[in-house]
Amino acid sequence: MTKDDYFCPMPMIWNDIYTSLIRVWESEGKAPVDKPPVPLILAAWHDTPGLMKLLRWKDTIAWAEKHNCSHLIPDLKEEDTFKG
Repeated sequence: MTKDDYFCPMPMIWNDIYTSLIRVWESEGKAPVDKPPVPLILAAWHDTPGLMKLLRWKDTIAWAEKHNCSHLIPDLKEEDTFKG
């Protein structure tokens, strides 16, 4: 699936991606103002509307592109995605 076919990854997948992006951020020196966007998972998952999840996911993709690590965002299987 392409990144435009869904709102965001399911929580466990999103967390795995975030963990990979955090490693990049740490290797770049942990600039406090440029940390990867925190995924809307755990307690935030049920209280956050789909549109907000989509916007946060798009922020995550933009962060990865800015830091030349979009390769860390895999193409996902349909069952690994949230479609709102």
